Amino acid sequence: MTEIGRAVYQALDYCSKSRCLVMISGKPRIGKTWAAQRWIEQHPGRARYCEIPTSPDDLSFFTALARALGITIESNAKRKNLQPRIEATLQGGNVMAVLDEAANAWPATNYRQQSRPARISWIMGMINAGASIALLVTPNFFSNQQDYLEKSRWHEAQFYGRIERYIVLPDKLPISDLEAVARAWLPHGNRRMIEAISDSANLSQKYLAAIEHTAKQAIYLANQAGRDKPEWIDVERAIKTGVMPSDTALAAAIDRAAGRRKAPAVVPRR
Repeated sequence: MTEIGRAVYQALDYCSKSRCLVMISGKPRIGKTWAAQRWIEQHPGRARYCEIPTSPDDLSFFTALARALGITIESNAKRKNLQPRIEATLQGGNVMAVLDEAANAWPATNYRQQSRPARISWIMGMINAGASIALLVTPNFFSNQQDYLEKSRWHEAQFYGRIERYIVLPDKLPISDLEAVARAWLPHGNRRMIEAISDSANLSQKYLAAIEHTAKQAIYLANQAGRDKPEWIDVERAIKTGVMPSDTALAAAIDRAAGRRKAPAVVPRR
């Protein structure tokens, strides 16, 4: 259990018992989703996890919710058939909805001035009906919100006034927490292996995800060599030939893309 895991657990406990709207905010790849999913597993029947889809149509949103809640989805499902069943399940707060990638709740296209954000408005309506909803957000949530508000002139106070608890997660974990996560992935790893995985993750853009990727690659390499458990040579190779080159290549690709976006337009000579 990391510091972030404890914060997520406490927030979800509160949301489930208080039947309200809670927002959990943190940078990507720090373990929000993993902690939320573990809490749900440990509290069967009390909550369901749903990643809000990027597609802007209503049907995809309600289909994702229905699938998360275990509601039957017909082959020709329509929003008008799914929405009432979803609302009946969530009203009263007996089952909490944990909505990840909540930045996708803001409309990205096809909105006009004075329009209401459909998904945000639905969430507000469910809170008014006594539902328990937890939103997992990254900084993209607020940038998407700002983009929408600048064009729609909708007043966000209607939404934020319904948030009962707003939790800001730390940007970094102590090295002891990183080591605990590494130990969870490689329970038989020795001290040298755990420290190496943790240190590389602390320097990686992938952060916690780097621990998972290193552990999986080390296990794969060990299996390829006919060993049941990874050894130091497998961990070292996973870091040096797998995670680190991948990070470097990804960073270079991001820099190239950023350079193309910032490059000034070429003005032709007259």
